[in-house]
Amino acid sequence: MIDQLYHHPDIYRIQVDLPDNPLRYLNSYVIKGPTRNLVIDTGFNRPECRQALCDGLHELGIAWSNTDLFITHLHADHSGLVQLFNQQGCRIYMNGIDYQYLLDSKDGSTWRFAEENFMKEGMPAEEIHRQFSNHARAYSPDPDFPCHTVADGDILHLADMDIRVIHVPGHTKGLCCLYLPQQEIFFTSDHILFDITPNIQIWYHMRDALEQYLRSLDKVRDLPVKLALPGHRHGDTSIVSRIDAIKEHHRRRLAEAEAIVKRQPHRTAYEIAQQMTWSMRGKVWNEFPPTQKWFALGETLAHLEYLIHAGRLVRHTEGAVRCYDLPEKNG
Repeated sequence: MIDQLYHHPDIYRIQVDLPDNPLRYLNSYVIKGPTRNLVIDTGFNRPECRQALCDGLHELGIAWSNTDLFITHLHADHSGLVQLFNQQGCRIYMNGIDYQYLLDSKDGSTWRFAEENFMKEGMPAEEIHRQFSNHARAYSPDPDFPCHTVADGDILHLADMDIRVIHVPGHTKGLCCLYLPQQEIFFTSDHILFDITPNIQIWYHMRDALEQYLRSLDKVRDLPVKLALPGHRHGDTSIVSRIDAIKEHHRRRLAEAEAIVKRQPHRTAYEIAQQMTWSMRGKVWNEFPPTQKWFALGETLAHLEYLIHAGRLVRHTEGAVRCYDLPEKNG
């Protein structure tokens, strides 16, 4: 499905379905310029996504020869089809931090690190094994592609116009949004979503992802925005109220995690995650799909790490696993 979202410049959304995934679809955006075009994000590296994207580009009359690709961040639903563009000789832009993470992931070491870490946080080995079907792993991109790396504040001349790069670490360490200052159009990627909350995980190369994410929300809160275009679902005409709602969501989640530890001390993160409130359509923890347990544990860990750095929790290592407690009161 294709929607035209703006005229002059002409901005379109191609809905790239994500089969068997709770996100449902990716918004791949296309800016058609007088001489060149820009595609923002791709969908998973799987045939259904490739067909939807290629059909949309064909319907819009997009030629590979005058098209560039901007990848907002490393997640496979945004970067999976990068080789489709590389093979056609398109220029590819991406933040250097996330690009390096893709390169480091090629030998599987980043996944092994995550698996070993989650096992220390109490996730059973059989749950770890089930993650091999994780869409983020199964449909990830081939990272062997030349990349024009970008950084915060860069002004890129793409689609025959100047576009500002805004680096907003949190959802990933290198996530970048794009901003059209003249039109006040903000491509928010997964930094700001409007009817679901972006997942904030822990990363081996990123200290306190949640704290960085909250700072990144503050960084863009006062940005003049007339149209916000997210990576998933529908956008809005403002970002201020949504940012405030997301921050309040995390305030409640932090309080909930702290209350669980107070009520049930010396528990692993995996045990704490089972007690947290999740939007899973009435399903209890044992009914969660394996991938959702993975994301839930990662998000729980991001909140626990924040509470540790704030001095509200402490972490102990007991044998092969870690446990969490309230700090002992002095005096």
